[in-house]
Amino acid sequence: MVSYCTHADVSAFLQVDAFTDGGSATTPTATQVETFIEMAESRIEQLTDHAWSTANAISVTDERVRVQRVQSNVISTRGRIQLRHYPILAFSQHASPSLSQTNGNVKIWGSGSGGYVDYLDSDNSKTLGSNVTDTGNDVWADTERGIVYLNSYSLHNMLNSSPAGVDGYVSYKYATATTPKDIKLACIYFTAAIIVSNDDLNLMAEGDDSMDNRSKGELFEAQAMKILKDNRRIHRSMAMAREIGGFATGMVTP
Repeated sequence: MVSYCTHADVSAFLQVDAFTDGGSATTPTATQVETFIEMAESRIEQLTDHAWSTANAISVTDERVRVQRVQSNVISTRGRIQLRHYPILAFSQHASPSLSQTNGNVKIWGSGSGGYVDYLDSDNSKTLGSNVTDTGNDVWADTERGIVYLNSYSLHNMLNSSPAGVDGYVSYKYATATTPKDIKLACIYFTAAIIVSNDDLNLMAEGDDSMDNRSKGELFEAQAMKILKDNRRIHRSMAMAREIGGFATGMVTP
């Protein structure tokens, strides 16, 4: 199932008749074009290291994390984890022994427990906040920034006692919920490049006054890459990521 654009978007861009299946199937067919779109989506996800639709959400299993302690005069010492990817899908609790990453895992080293404690396992008597302002719980998340917060972290965790310096393992899914317009356009360009560069499809007639299909394909490809680069979709980063979480450990006073 395609997410970033449709075969109708591609035919409109190429200014050709709508792609169809069945008895009056076009070359390529609508199904074939959707396969090309899926290929373009995969390429965009590889280039940007991100998914641009909830339907294409990417799973991360047991990402190693360090917990940064945050201390102030008005709140108890808390733990803060900056995940590598963002935005993330909302966590939900689950019952042991079902530890499916569909719901997520936030496994944190606890010195008193003799091992890692999954804050999302309901058997561990931890409470999960529903949003970033729900701070009265044991764990909550800023899904937009990919930050996980732990309540009263220093009361039950010894920072230096975690094995090999790994304070926790977090499993989650990440994606931007709604496909941005520039990602949609880049997907159209990548898909169009596949189509026009395939001589077997015979879709784009070459005229004496126009560039050949191979040149068109290269142009579309270059334009798709330009869109991703100009909008900083490649090597994207969060300006505050290293200041407010990062992978270092320390005391921060907000």
